[in-house]
Amino acid sequence: METMQELIPFAKEMLSQKPNRKMVKVYLVGTVLAFFGVVIGLVETVCHPFSSEEPLEEDGAHLTEQERRAAEETEKRRHHEIILEKEKAFSRKQLATTGQRSTANRLHAS
Repeated sequence: METMQELIPFAKEMLSQKPNRKMVKVYLVGTVLAFFGVVIGLVETVCHPFSSEEPLEEDGAHLTEQERRAAEETEKRRHHEIILEKEKAFSRKQLATTGQRSTANRLHAS
């Protein structure tokens, strides 16, 4: 409602200043584009619930099931990789500490 109250005085002021044809064309094109934008927005809003582009609920459930399975597989792979890395690190550490201990034991034993 505010825009209509602002638009009427603006139109009266524009007509009283006698604008040239170029400015009238620019305002007319802008007004037509704005009007078409509003109409297209209203049509889109009204027709959106009836669009068939959205997947059906069964398809959506099937997709979520596939996504869940893919996520589980990815999680299993990550978990397996982490376990392998920990085992490698442990075996390296064990080898390093075993070598040091054997040297330390020999020094004390002599």
